[in-house]
Amino acid sequence: MGEVNRIFTETYFGIINLLEGTYTLRIINNFIELSVKIAPYFLISILINIMLLQYLKGKKINFNSKSEVVSIFTGAFIGLVSPLPTYAAIPIGVSFISAGVPFSAIMAFILSSPLMNPSVFFLTAAELGMEMAVARTAAAFLIALTGAFITMKISESIYVPKAIIPFNIRTRSLGMEIYRNSLFMGKTFSVAILLSAAVKSLVPPSVVSSMLGGNAASGTLIGIGMGIPFYTCGGAAVPFMETLRELGMSKGAMLAFFIAGPATKLETLYAYKTSLGSKVLIFYLVLTLLFSYCAGLIYSVL
Repeated sequence: MGEVNRIFTETYFGIINLLEGTYTLRIINNFIELSVKIAPYFLISILINIMLLQYLKGKKINFNSKSEVVSIFTGAFIGLVSPLPTYAAIPIGVSFISAGVPFSAIMAFILSSPLMNPSVFFLTAAELGMEMAVARTAAAFLIALTGAFITMKISESIYVPKAIIPFNIRTRSLGMEIYRNSLFMGKTFSVAILLSAAVKSLVPPSVVSSMLGGNAASGTLIGIGMGIPFYTCGGAAVPFMETLRELGMSKGAMLAFFIAGPATKLETLYAYKTSLGSKVLIFYLVLTLLFSYCAGLIYSVL
């Protein structure tokens, strides 16, 4: 064991000396620093997510009501607290149609679900502050209500009900749930932290400040555009935004990124297209992108 430790130590410091003064070493150091910083919050977020999934097993989600408006508010709230990703939230939401839930309430649920959940709220509050966590939550709730109330008026013209395929949350053992959550979140967080480390090492603060921290209108647009290639998932995007904030990104551009990012993920586009059709997909994209821009501008001046 002592010989192995000696070889490892010599190899490690040999590589460090070889990379001394390079951007590669700077990225590695930043990656380690960011990983250590977020590790406790990462573990707690996994715990929160697993506890919610375990609670949902065997529970029947129901937001039907005699009042469509009440159903909309209920659906939006359930979406905020559910840990479901988009590809699960949409088929689950559609399956409620057979129970008499109005399509507007289903839209409220599937609009808010990918934008916020308790683990994302915790990570955002821990890394970016309670103000940003509340802003993300408020934005998710408002876009859900906005989309739902518009859907009340146009649902017949954008959505034709299809044959409903029941969708249930898979029952897995606690150990398997911990493994799957750790694996998924570990991969997404690793990518996000590596990207953050690269940006922190290679991009001068003046560049970020001028592009994302100056003019609110242009900064918000750039924030939306960044969501297309750089958004991974609600929680994993947090360390990336933390790095850009340190470099000068405005809070409005950050909020726009958090709202628009989920709309441009391939899995989101596929889920909307296959489960709800092209018209609902177009409605979702237009609504999300316009709302993210308006929310970013408003939040920039608050």
